[in-house]
Amino acid sequence: MKKIVVVEDENRLRENIIEILQMEGYETFGATNGKEGFDIIEKNKPDIILCDVKMNDYDGYWLINELSKNEKLLNIPFIYISAKVDRIDVRNGMLLGADDYITKPFTRSELISAINMRLKRKDDFIKNNGDSSEVISPEIANQVREQLKNLTISEKRILKRISENRTSLEIAEELFISIKTVDNHRSNIAHKLRIKGHLSLVKYCLIYKSIINEVEK
Repeated sequence: MKKIVVVEDENRLRENIIEILQMEGYETFGATNGKEGFDIIEKNKPDIILCDVKMNDYDGYWLINELSKNEKLLNIPFIYISAKVDRIDVRNGMLLGADDYITKPFTRSELISAINMRLKRKDDFIKNNGDSSEVISPEIANQVREQLKNLTISEKRILKRISENRTSLEIAEELFISIKTVDNHRSNIAHKLRIKGHLSLVKYCLIYKSIINEVEK
């Protein structure tokens, strides 16, 4: 049975989502803020996370930032939920590693569709690239090395720093370039590596960190 953690501070909405997911056959856990959610996620290792962006205590940005520091948790598909349709919120969430973004109010079918799509993409990625929780096979390692050959020296330098979990601002300051230049490189790198929405560039870097360090000269 697939497991889902729902992090939402609106009690009624959280309970409604949990009820819908349980009726769909998912084992579901609820949390009222990011800190509580992190503890539940760490304990239960869910297959997907649904999280409100804005919460009074330990919001969604805090939670995804904490997850990104844990190699055992960073690969869990993460969907933000928010009533605020704001491009800045969407951009910030995606840069931190979110996989999708749905807005309130949403229908039952929209919720289930978003979850099923992310779970399928994760399964497809594992099938084609291996599970990040396992040792990377020589075959997969060679495939990654071939991908990295397509990057320029500048892109490799930036990729290495992303694998060290550095922000665009930190990378820009270290390499004496603008944040816009860093973000443009991120976009080019993702395109060349054919990284799709279900696995952010940050997650890819942390999974294959040892190989990235190996090729960055």
